[in-house]
Amino acid sequence: MDIRFWGVRGSLPSPGPDTSQFGGNTPCVEVRNEGEPLIILDAGTGIRKLGMEIINDPTVSEIHLFFSHTHWDHIQGLPFFAPLFSPKYKIKLHGPVHYSKNLEEILSLQMEYTYFPVRVAELASELSFHDISEEKIKIGNGITMETKYVNHPVICLAYKVTKDNKSFVYITDHEPYRNLYADADEMGKEEGRLVVEEQMQALIDFVEMSDLLVIDGQYTPQEYETKIGWGHSSLDDAYALARNAGVKEVVIFHHDPDRTDAELQQMLKDLQDRVWDPSTRTIPVRLAREQLVIRLSP
Repeated sequence: MDIRFWGVRGSLPSPGPDTSQFGGNTPCVEVRNEGEPLIILDAGTGIRKLGMEIINDPTVSEIHLFFSHTHWDHIQGLPFFAPLFSPKYKIKLHGPVHYSKNLEEILSLQMEYTYFPVRVAELASELSFHDISEEKIKIGNGITMETKYVNHPVICLAYKVTKDNKSFVYITDHEPYRNLYADADEMGKEEGRLVVEEQMQALIDFVEMSDLLVIDGQYTPQEYETKIGWGHSSLDDAYALARNAGVKEVVIFHHDPDRTDAELQQMLKDLQDRVWDPSTRTIPVRLAREQLVIRLSP
């Protein structure tokens, strides 16, 4: 299984000399298994270059595109995804059930003539839309895609891709669960505490023993204190989840658009200094960057 990063920034694209090392495109991750349909996670601006590569690759004909959620930075590259415009491709779009609109309605609105010169109905590819919740999906001849709700202001899914006993987990736009009843009476506080523990354990169980965890770590611990409720994690919270779940490697993802390459490197160094403990196993941690490829060999 090869995981390749095409976009690693959150919120909005941030091109320029200060972000060139890690990249300025918004989220898009490619998952390839030889002889299997291509899997794409999110359609931020990074998907444009991925689409151009796919067009020149005769081995790709079936594509499964999974959206974590439909906030702008995770869908804004979709209209520029070249395979949409070719009858050669069978493309299945999967995304979480929304409160009032299904996935097809949301993405069709994005491509109305008001915003884009080509409507969804005019696309040449064999296109289908699939609203999903927490479930398992079989793809090709041996890929399992599992989903899990995470903590974000809108409905958002994490994904686990498993093939040949290797697993990759993708969690973006998630922040630690917190007790919403902290100001209630003692019964309410206790109920809130139990809910938080239950949700945290369910996420740990979902991630447990995965070979690779790619996870939102947009903020420093100090920044997160002023961003509670925004739907993103600190580096330390992301690493704590990885450690509690016993994953083998963690990659920090969804970088803040205002963060320079030098600042990202310093954030990683500071995290590594904080979590290093010679008496325990320290999980390898690095930063996501565009064109980084990680291979999980069976």
